Amino acid sequence: MFENPLRVLFPQFSGENPVVYLDSAATSHKPQVVIDRIQQFYTQENANVHRSSHVMAARTTAQFEAVRQQVQDFIGAKSSKEIIWTKGATESINLVATCLGAKQLKAGSEILISGLEHHANLVPWQQVAQRLDLTLKIMPVDAQGILDLKQALALINPSTALVAMAQVSNALGNINPLTDILTKARSVGALTLVDGAQAVSHLQVNVQELDCDFYVFSGHKMYGPTGIGVLYGKQSLLEQLPPYQFGGEMIEYVSYSHSSFQILPYKFEAGTPNIAGVMGLGAAVTFIQQHRVLIAQIEQQLYQYLISGLQTIDGVCLWGEVVNSVALQSFTVQGLSQQDIVILLNQQNIAIRAGHHCVMPLMQKLGLEGTLRVSLACYNTIEEIECFLHAFKLAIAQLSKTTNCELIPASLDEPLFLPLANQIREVRGWDQVYRQIMLAGRDLPRLPSHLHCRETAVFGCESQVWLQCQLNDNSLTLQGDSPSKIVRGLLAIIFEVLAGKTAQQVIAFNLNEYLAELGLANHLSQSRGNGLVAVVQKIRQFCESNL
Repeated sequence: MFENPLRVLFPQFSGENPVVYLDSAATSHKPQVVIDRIQQFYTQENANVHRSSHVMAARTTAQFEAVRQQVQDFIGAKSSKEIIWTKGATESINLVATCLGAKQLKAGSEILISGLEHHANLVPWQQVAQRLDLTLKIMPVDAQGILDLKQALALINPSTALVAMAQVSNALGNINPLTDILTKARSVGALTLVDGAQAVSHLQVNVQELDCDFYVFSGHKMYGPTGIGVLYGKQSLLEQLPPYQFGGEMIEYVSYSHSSFQILPYKFEAGTPNIAGVMGLGAAVTFIQQHRVLIAQIEQQLYQYLISGLQTIDGVCLWGEVVNSVALQSFTVQGLSQQDIVILLNQQNIAIRAGHHCVMPLMQKLGLEGTLRVSLACYNTIEEIECFLHAFKLAIAQLSKTTNCELIPASLDEPLFLPLANQIREVRGWDQVYRQIMLAGRDLPRLPSHLHCRETAVFGCESQVWLQCQLNDNSLTLQGDSPSKIVRGLLAIIFEVLAGKTAQQVIAFNLNEYLAELGLANHLSQSRGNGLVAVVQKIRQFCESNL
């Protein structure tokens, strides 16, 4: 069996029965060297940078700037002046989007992004287009979620002012054809920004070879701490941009009538920076550089094992590219809700991601509510993948047992409920609890599809939820729906206790106490509990508006 020599470097996995963590695209765990470096700063080196003249501050400043030079080397930048510290990739993109003005992005021109982009590389450009009277255009993907390169290149024209795209898709793992896109963009004089958040921990990056104008990434996805990120920008471009924020450190001279600003990189780094985060990021960069070849070998072996296992399971559909991909895979199961599956996996101590992965337009294009996503890192093992595949098959089997009942939309006059509360109270064990919840969801009449609309949507839930409320003679009637059987079951449990109540009784209802009474509080994740809170809040708001 394959042995992973890097796993022992991560304290997260040192205890008994650690979580099978397959969600590293959301955030990676940290090796001990990163944790030690942060602790060393706080216990031995804590001083502010670029301010005080005492020796401790001078030493810390030197170490702080040494990490900037280290990151310069890590991504192949020409100068350390081109490395700007931010909170993360999202802030880096927003800095560029905020500081670019009419001089760089002329009214009537076009911004081009891919159909795979994270919201963080979509919404800022959407807002810029609205603010500066530009047109936002989308490079299309095919039915599998793979960028259509021919059509993408055809969209780049002399009116293109900026092209922004991810090097690696956060949702699907595709490695995008950057070279062709960036070459065409340069040929028409367009600016280019590359989101490298999902790339830098897997691929060797050289921004001079890419010849992009801006490149962004976060520390926490590459074994570093949270709250620290990097904006790379070509020096000539950064010098043209105005400051992003104002305050200490970024100023050169201040009077009551006038202020002047520092040179690069400091004019973009107002206030005290995340010094501990920078030190930790430096340790993470060292870790990757020391183990780069081994990291790639481990991830490739794990990914191939994962793909081989998924391809043997009936009903599983893989999305995106499989060959040209980092160690990340999105998939769905025909006829089953990804939210139901991830809940059952969580009960077996397996952490994967389910949802739209902050790419709602992409999911809409693919005709999906969301996908399941397994993202691997250098600390994972073959045994963990086997554990996941076994639990995944069990979850599919358990959910499939409740699919053989025809569900017919109900009118508001039909009885909706069974005596669910007592059934939930009587069962023991998470598997039996969720079985009862799914049975309740099976028997909950479905909301007609024409009522699946924005007016009935409940926001704040992991899964899509729709809710319709009516008060007849001050007696509440409820209908609801969700693609998730478990969510429908939870709706049925809530509807059972609230249906037929007066508006005043509904307003006084305490959800947390009721869930505790049923013994459900321990079986619901915080996000799932927050979704129920959102449902009850919408019911309460309806009742309040009808008093």
